[in-house]
Amino acid sequence: MRIGVIGTGYWGRNIVRNLLRQREVDSLVVCDRDPAALNSIAAAFPSVLTAPDISLFLKDPELTGVFVVTPPETHYEMGCRVLDAGKHLYIEKPFAVSSEHARDLVKRAATHSLQLMSGHTFLYSPPVREIKRIIERGDLGRVEFISFRRINLGIHQRAVNVIWDLLPHDLSMALYWLGDVRLRRAHSFLKTSVGVHPDVGFVFMEFNNATMMEGLVSWLSPRKLRETIVVGNRRMLIYNDTEPEEKIKIYDKKVEELEPGDFGEFQLAYRVGDVISPRVDSSEPLSLMVADFIAAIREGRPPLSDGEFGLRITDMIEKALLDSN
Repeated sequence: MRIGVIGTGYWGRNIVRNLLRQREVDSLVVCDRDPAALNSIAAAFPSVLTAPDISLFLKDPELTGVFVVTPPETHYEMGCRVLDAGKHLYIEKPFAVSSEHARDLVKRAATHSLQLMSGHTFLYSPPVREIKRIIERGDLGRVEFISFRRINLGIHQRAVNVIWDLLPHDLSMALYWLGDVRLRRAHSFLKTSVGVHPDVGFVFMEFNNATMMEGLVSWLSPRKLRETIVVGNRRMLIYNDTEPEEKIKIYDKKVEELEPGDFGEFQLAYRVGDVISPRVDSSEPLSLMVADFIAAIREGRPPLSDGEFGLRITDMIEKALLDSN
């Protein structure tokens, strides 16, 4: 099949690199209105075709699917054009910057019987998938709360705030782990320190299964940190994405309320056991995600992070921002 990519930035080039490894992709076309960017793509990937005109690009009858890897504010417009041209669509996160736009993209894809994918790469990360298996086996027990920190120095976005830029990563992982949960309430605190958009955000969410989530996303930090703590009523877990080897550590720790010895007595027992770090493979998440999109087109089934999943993320972020300080 012939696949197209709109956008030649850092992430677009990574997608091109992974698409070239897919056996089902026998032709790849990259579209960008910047001639210098297309020349750079042609020099780096000689087998890739280039197209400066998006209208002609989308009229190609052999073009099967398109990856939209452009700035967030263009996702809805680009997505509509791709779907209305009859092409299967992948949109990089954030899927959309309003639930109205996200809902319309899902509707358009269904109307045209096309596959729609939202780019939540962490769903394809081997450690994230292993954590889902750990939770589903009941190793942690009931998940009480999730706490995360996703901070770094930059990169400040020109059109969206830090919540839209970074929260999709951690929220997508939480929804993947927890399954079919709905948002009960959400709140966020934002601060603008540099530029015009908030670059620091604290987020609080509660789901209908009583699991709570809180976290910090920031473009202003002296060091890079991508850490998630999952606390169950049996065990606890820490996922550190920046750790080179032991990305997951399971702590056999819990707190239990003891049977009172007499009236009014209150006692707790703290258990501290072993720390286990399960082995996970080192497959590249982006490669697995690209392969899932191609397979979804070939097999006629939704990808793991489909449009409905992207809509859930968009809707929850929008609700958190509506109730913000």
